[in-house]
Amino acid sequence: MKFSKPNILYLLRLFCRYYIAYQMFSYAFAKILKSQFDLGLSSTIDESLNSLNGFMLTWYYYGFSRTYGLIIALTQIASALLLFFRKTERIGTVLFLSFMVNILLVNYFYEIDGAKSMSIRLTIMGLFLLLSDWKAFRNYFLKSDLKVELIPDVIPTKVKNIYWLKLLVIPIIIFYTYNKIAEIKKVFLVKNELFGVWEITPRNSNNRIDKLYIDYDNGLKVRDTLDNFYYGDLKLNNQNKTLSFDVQHYSDRAYYFIKDSLEKTEVEKEKMKIVRKKIRDFYNKKNNSLPIKLDLSYKLKGDTLIIIGEKEYKYLNITEDYRN
Repeated sequence: MKFSKPNILYLLRLFCRYYIAYQMFSYAFAKILKSQFDLGLSSTIDESLNSLNGFMLTWYYYGFSRTYGLIIALTQIASALLLFFRKTERIGTVLFLSFMVNILLVNYFYEIDGAKSMSIRLTIMGLFLLLSDWKAFRNYFLKSDLKVELIPDVIPTKVKNIYWLKLLVIPIIIFYTYNKIAEIKKVFLVKNELFGVWEITPRNSNNRIDKLYIDYDNGLKVRDTLDNFYYGDLKLNNQNKTLSFDVQHYSDRAYYFIKDSLEKTEVEKEKMKIVRKKIRDFYNKKNNSLPIKLDLSYKLKGDTLIIIGEKEYKYLNITEDYRN
């Protein structure tokens, strides 16, 4: 094989086509398997709209409609399949860029930092496929009479004629990306038997815990009777039917109180951590939002969670009220 300019260009285009197709299958299966556009429970429940950041707003918006998410997934799969074949790669490029540019803009303007680099990379690759084949695109869309040979003699003729090889590669990529996303879902989207939103019934001012939001991977959010929120992790023993947690209060008000207090106090860098903790403890004591630490037994009876301490407190599963 000669490393001429046409050959190098062809190999670069081939790499871009397959790389984009691979990523599109990954993103599509993430939507189909509900590991994308799913914030879980504790991230948005009972939060005011203006408290959500760009990532939460975007995920909540796109995740609101299951059908819309599936349509996006099918579009991504269609563009990936079209990019696999030389005869349809141009249609695949146009289809891919039609939604990829939009995704890039959403990631940029909604400040979804974790996805920016990948969306930039994919958009650049798509533009490369478009611009490196510009004469053919111009010939088609602007009805020019130019004739361009885009496929150099970089692959032996015998290999070119074995079309079934591609039909073997495509299922392998689809199978691999599907299983990859499925494994990620198993690791990061794990539900325990208490997954959901639990509200005490009847509301009891003698018990500090008003609501429990038990999320994926034992994530926990607690609301007390003063409407303060606490965050942490739940430790659950299904066999012994015990649960324990140590949750800390967090709010924007607490954050800015601590920040402003530190700015007004001249503190040496070495003592900053200690002073911050003292300010946080002072705020929590003043706000009646000291950390909640519990180690209790529980039992489930249908939609009722019974937490057993000095007394028994009943919590009703109201998860569906938030999903409907």
